[in-house]
Amino acid sequence: MTGYGRKTFSLNGKNILVEVKSLNSKTFDLNLRLATLFKEYEMEIRNILSNKIARGKIDCTIGFEMNDEKNGDLNPNAIKEYYKQIKAISSELNITDENLFKLVFRLPNVTQTSNEELTDEQHAELISNLNNVCDQLLLFRKDEGANMKKDLDERIRMILASLSEVEKLDPSRVEQQRTKLWNDLQTYVNDEQIDKNRFEQELIFYLEKMDITEEVIRLKSHCTYFTETIHDPSVEKGKKLGFICQEMNREINTIGSKAYHAEMQKKVVVMKDELEKIKEQLNNVL
Repeated sequence: MTGYGRKTFSLNGKNILVEVKSLNSKTFDLNLRLATLFKEYEMEIRNILSNKIARGKIDCTIGFEMNDEKNGDLNPNAIKEYYKQIKAISSELNITDENLFKLVFRLPNVTQTSNEELTDEQHAELISNLNNVCDQLLLFRKDEGANMKKDLDERIRMILASLSEVEKLDPSRVEQQRTKLWNDLQTYVNDEQIDKNRFEQELIFYLEKMDITEEVIRLKSHCTYFTETIHDPSVEKGKKLGFICQEMNREINTIGSKAYHAEMQKKVVVMKDELEKIKEQLNNVL
């Protein structure tokens, strides 16, 4: 599930940027980028992120926001090396070098931070703002989840509506098959030669194989369970919903294979289409 949080604040004479982004993932996959000043707190920051954010591909940046204030002393060696390499490339490509010096200062490590450390109060402020950004991300996820919940509820409602239409068509389907089999039999056998009792026995056996009562009951049960799981207060439920979808898919396919009825098949196609849309949405659910 996607999420985003960002905050800038002043700390030790610098504008600090804390930014956290997330995409859905089966595991907790953290990409952490820290300015040198915060390197000593890396493990603490990692633990906060892993405890606050449940699963996902997480990108977290804590550094200095670009501004007019001095963020550190120049790093002459880095500047010279950058300029030397860029000038060589520009000469090779016949590119004018009038803006090369400006470009150098956009590259990393052109300034070097003096050996400074955060005080206890500054460290506490950093951690507080990190927690605040994580809360922003979780709120973003929560809002997105609420919209997904509405969509999934609507998809389940449409599946149940199509299933209701299937139930209404079922009696006519049975009578249609009975008439068809009787007409087919009369095409090849004279009425005098037809054993009607035997025909009825065979018909009952055939119609039992076409019966979809169990599949309808199970599909309704799965839909109810899916809806209950959506509204469950627990955070992580994507895998569970995926398993329920597999069971729903099995019942819908069985109904389709037993249908032998054009209108019924159309309703089955609608149910399968809605279920595929549900599966796509579940890729974004924790």
